[in-house]
Amino acid sequence: MRSLAAPTNLDEQAELTLRRNLTLDKLEEAHNNGAILWLDCVDPDDDEVRWLERVLKLHPAVVSDLRREDRRPALLVYPDYLFLSLFQARVEKTAILSDEIHCVIGQNYFLTVRQSSSSAVDGAYERAAQNAEYWRRGVTYFLYLTMQFIVDSYYPLIDRMSNQLNKLEEQAMVNGGKELQRSVYRLKQQLINLRQMVAPQREVVSNVIGEERLSKTSENRDLFRHLYERLLRIYDVIDAQRDLASNVLDLIESQEATNLANAVGRLTVLSMIFLPLTFLVGLFGLNFVTTSPEWTIPLPGEWVFGLIILFTIVSGIGLGVYFRKRGWL
Repeated sequence: MRSLAAPTNLDEQAELTLRRNLTLDKLEEAHNNGAILWLDCVDPDDDEVRWLERVLKLHPAVVSDLRREDRRPALLVYPDYLFLSLFQARVEKTAILSDEIHCVIGQNYFLTVRQSSSSAVDGAYERAAQNAEYWRRGVTYFLYLTMQFIVDSYYPLIDRMSNQLNKLEEQAMVNGGKELQRSVYRLKQQLINLRQMVAPQREVVSNVIGEERLSKTSENRDLFRHLYERLLRIYDVIDAQRDLASNVLDLIESQEATNLANAVGRLTVLSMIFLPLTFLVGLFGLNFVTTSPEWTIPLPGEWVFGLIILFTIVSGIGLGVYFRKRGWL
């Protein structure tokens, strides 16, 4: 657990001195004295969770939620504090995974509980540690900073997937294939997973705007409205990219159907070319019809054989030229 602690009375003229990474005893003393705290728990163990429950007087349901990683983004209101669950997205191989970030906002403290893989809190934490003005705005601003960095983490993922999808679309215009189809389908699944993370967080931010303790000033309301509008834009971009992925899949399927039709057409043309050849060979190969007297061709055998070969060659070439002029070959 790492921590930042500031005195209760923040004089705008005086230089702010923050105390970093206090021991649990010092943190409890600072909390009892009314100091402003930011507690960041990364992969907390059971002892740290029990300490948080005792010192911050957390409800057992909140403690249970702090240990879980399967919640949806939510805002829960308690008499002395607020509990939020937020999600930061990350890519692992070809899958979109979510890192859950739990936030507890009290009167003079801000608590974040998360996994080590979630990096959004690190940026907000360091930003608050370097700017005294943020502490004078209260712990609500720490929540805004955290949510801002979480929202910002979606942009690189969306840009990356958009670039990949545009490249796959260009490849689909040239040539499709099962491998290209699988790549587009994976991107579509990633966009759907990302959409499922953004949609409930949009509702959470909307509830934050309506929560009096968090948006009691017009400045705070404007900050959270700005985050809400950014989430709306992200949601719209995700929907647009998902539609584009569906269109690329349709394009690939259309090209495959066209290629199949062309292949069937070529085979049909070839069979038509060989049809008269087969007929002639079969006709002159008949040996079960007899006449009395026997009917004979008034030409030498080598002449008949040569005429049959010549006719088959001429008919094959003629059909080939005809089909090519018609564009069938």
